[in-house]
Amino acid sequence: MEPLRVEIVRKGIVEATHIVHALAIDESGRTIAAFGDAELVTYWRSTAKPLQAMAVVLTGAADAFGLTQRELAIACGSHAGSSEHIAVVREMLAKAGLDESHLQCGVHEPFDAEERNRLIREGLKPSPIHSNCSGKHAAMLLAAKKIRAPLETYREPDHPVQKLITQVLAAATGDKDLPQTVVADGCGAPIWASSLFSIAVAFHRFVTGKFPSLDTNSPIELPPNEAAVRLVTAMAEHPEMVANKGHWNTRLIEATKGQFVGKGGAEGLFAGAFRDGRTVVVKCQDGSHRATPFAVVAMLTHLGWLKDDEAEALAEFRESPLKNLHGEQVGIIRVRFP
Repeated sequence: MEPLRVEIVRKGIVEATHIVHALAIDESGRTIAAFGDAELVTYWRSTAKPLQAMAVVLTGAADAFGLTQRELAIACGSHAGSSEHIAVVREMLAKAGLDESHLQCGVHEPFDAEERNRLIREGLKPSPIHSNCSGKHAAMLLAAKKIRAPLETYREPDHPVQKLITQVLAAATGDKDLPQTVVADGCGAPIWASSLFSIAVAFHRFVTGKFPSLDTNSPIELPPNEAAVRLVTAMAEHPEMVANKGHWNTRLIEATKGQFVGKGGAEGLFAGAFRDGRTVVVKCQDGSHRATPFAVVAMLTHLGWLKDDEAEALAEFRESPLKNLHGEQVGIIRVRFP
């Protein structure tokens, strides 16, 4: 089928169009809807974080260092760098005798306006812990500490922790060629590419806990299905750690009361699944974040997968008014199915 189209419309005139590839698989893993190219290959970016976080559980580091559910959730998330998020990451690091000087995730301004303004008022610059990836990097460091692997090189593709994560992604997708696609993500950690269908299969397996076995020579203490269930539960219980309070990704998990768990990533990618295995993946061809929430909610609505109260909680992402700086409605954002 043709892709979805997320349109920006003013007075009946389509001002901009985002082309969106989307697919859905059912409880059994069978494709039941596909718009655009289901075999489109794209990089996972931050959509991979929940599966990357499996390393901290698989290695036994989560238990050894006593990680809380909030800390496991932020390991899976792209947080906003709020004071709350920073405190959680710092506590994670401290439990392993580490601090933010060990983080190699790079620096950007916090997404959280309150923290960003605090830094400006106090004449401070953002640090690595403000990075939306610091939770992920903290988890990688803890896994490295647990298996006695070097901390200085934890983000190199040939590091034991990254090799384990590669195994996790390859097993989840069933893609033997996945390791050959490795490249540095925006935060410097390795990231891989898969087809949209493979990403859907991976999230289906992750959220349901029906995860394939890994190489017995891997440094793991827990079975992957158990690790997946623990992380999914943490994300469901603490969606504010997956993104931020009010963020659409957080609100989607909240609206379904944790029955749907998903994760967005850079360049307009999103993947998520219900606990029973029903899964959606969306990829905006132009990499736009503006179109992603509308495409995801449109898919869930089209499939009849949202209950009435869930659909109501997400109503602003079905067809949203477009307003100017005076609060006046001047158009709409809408989704068109082929």
